[in-house]
Amino acid sequence: MKKSQGSHKSITRIFIANRGEIARRIAATARRMGIETVAICEQRPPAYLVGVVSKFVRVPEENTQLYLNSEKMIELAKASGCDAVHPGFGFLSENAGFAAAVAKSGLTWIGPKPSAIDAMASKARARELAIQSKVPCIEGIEDLKIPADEHGDFTALTAFAKKTGYPLIIKAAMGGGGKGMRLVENDADLVPNALRAASEALSSFGDAALIVERYLPTPRHVEVQILADQHGHVYAIGDRDCSVQRRHQKVLEEAPAPGLSEITRKAMHSAAISLAQKVGYDSTGTVEFLVDWTAQSIGASQQSFFFLEMNTRLQVEHPVTEEVFGIDLVEWQIRVAGGEPLPDSFGAIKPRGHSIEARFYAEDCPGNFFPSPGPVRAFVPATGPRVRWEVGLDAVDTITTKFDPMVAKAITFGASREDAISLLAKTLEDTFFAGPPSNREYLAVILRRTPFAKGPVSTKFLKDEHDRILTDVAVWQQSVQATAAPLIEAVLSGSLSGHQLKGGDVGIEAVTQIAFKGGPRDTSEKSPTWNTIHTEAHHVGAQFNIIGEAIHSDTGETFRYCIANTPEGREAYVSVQGITVKGEERRNHWAGESTADQSHTSEVTAPVPGKVVAVKVKSGDSAQPGQVLFVLESMKMEFEVKASRDGIIETISTKQGEQVTAGRVLASWQS
Repeated sequence: MKKSQGSHKSITRIFIANRGEIARRIAATARRMGIETVAICEQRPPAYLVGVVSKFVRVPEENTQLYLNSEKMIELAKASGCDAVHPGFGFLSENAGFAAAVAKSGLTWIGPKPSAIDAMASKARARELAIQSKVPCIEGIEDLKIPADEHGDFTALTAFAKKTGYPLIIKAAMGGGGKGMRLVENDADLVPNALRAASEALSSFGDAALIVERYLPTPRHVEVQILADQHGHVYAIGDRDCSVQRRHQKVLEEAPAPGLSEITRKAMHSAAISLAQKVGYDSTGTVEFLVDWTAQSIGASQQSFFFLEMNTRLQVEHPVTEEVFGIDLVEWQIRVAGGEPLPDSFGAIKPRGHSIEARFYAEDCPGNFFPSPGPVRAFVPATGPRVRWEVGLDAVDTITTKFDPMVAKAITFGASREDAISLLAKTLEDTFFAGPPSNREYLAVILRRTPFAKGPVSTKFLKDEHDRILTDVAVWQQSVQATAAPLIEAVLSGSLSGHQLKGGDVGIEAVTQIAFKGGPRDTSEKSPTWNTIHTEAHHVGAQFNIIGEAIHSDTGETFRYCIANTPEGREAYVSVQGITVKGEERRNHWAGESTADQSHTSEVTAPVPGKVVAVKVKSGDSAQPGQVLFVLESMKMEFEVKASRDGIIETISTKQGEQVTAGRVLASWQS
């Protein structure tokens, strides 16, 4: 390949056109390199960015629309004196138009050239280029246009289904992250799923075009990390396994990908490099593959693999590659954008040890992984040697419906896969999270008690193991209730001694009065079993919480706790044996968290907060169990609200385009 000359550019201040944990990640590397950074915030910058980001640009409101506004991003970058833009991942990171506009404005784009982004933006075009590059591709049709409703012409789709057979996978041609993706297993579901996939693709990516492919029933999801410069050098920096997924979105990622034969690994790396060279790629990127993981392929010297897509950006899971190769991919993104060549040594770089990453989601695992926004009373990540966190959440915070439900990532490194997995499980168990439902315990069970701990699994793993994982989580939670009850009572009653306040935005006297009921303690009393050794006060917005740690005076055992003062009363949270248990004090009475269903059988309610994107019924319609009544969009995903019984819809209480809260009545049944 002909080498370009690539002029060197000096980068002194980077505008981060993103938020959350990736904004912190980019800023940390830039700071180490002596480069200033600018990030967006509302009136008060999040604490996890303070001291890492050099300067903040304040806006009236952070929302998805702002981060998707390319003109506004460039305007803010130039107004804040930046000479470069880093898009992070998501939002505009794979938008060729934005990349071109950044360059045209005179700013340096920290990412691949627009032509490379454009070439891979459409999965249909990417498939064509992969085939031209002799990269294996599974049988399929691309750039399929779907009619507006079920009365249109679906001949091309049905003909392919008849020829190939089921199952089939339908996915957005312009998409990623599992958006606009549907698995179809029979004729009856083909057209409805195509319509839903097209609708979600249009909503998420502005393009309803689809790809339909033969579906591999038990594949692994393995990807190759690419690093390329402006001088024609392209290197494969190892591989990762990302097969543990729900809703076609990754949950656990690890490097190197276990269980691959060396022949397969080399062939996969070669295919990824070939595709990157085909599009003249520069910067970091990832080529994703499906690996056949049927019984006859496991342990084979040559395992079949097929091109899935190329992500023309930094991946969420890039830290595991950094851990095993000892390089900073963000640093090399910046250096490549400035015109520096990659060192020849990258061609022979080898991994050491093993690394694994867990995505920490605010989601209801038993509730079909629905997002679970709400106040976070306490978030204290467990730290230690070989543990790395990428956080987008403060110690006291609120998770909103505006953005993706992933709020942090925990990454561990070990000499072996077993070491890394064991350390990650302990890290999650020791992390204190007092807030809405999360996947913390769910992840810990996967790491400790499922086949994943013993070796690689397929993308069907969570579907097959989900119920068993939930059962294990429930048993684990139940096992700590008896131990937690007196601890919660001690926290709420103020019977812990040795209160020591650190930090906070209010005085010690005010904190003590709120944290402990009654007057001063009688010093003649026998010392209590549990003594507080550390306490922090946090006054953020409407929340005023105290986060502490107590130690047993005899055994030395410790536990973390939090007490939150709300308009309705007080909430106490304690972390016991890896489980967070909640208690409440309402009108001078505390009780365990209620799990009673407050909804009425005569009502259809919203399972999540979000926007109503479709109303499928009207007053007077008959409905059958499982029939889709409404479609909601929350945290960049669509959720179907289905009928739970036979009946006639009496009233519709919402309309398309309306924002609704969780539990909001959408319709009522005729009584």
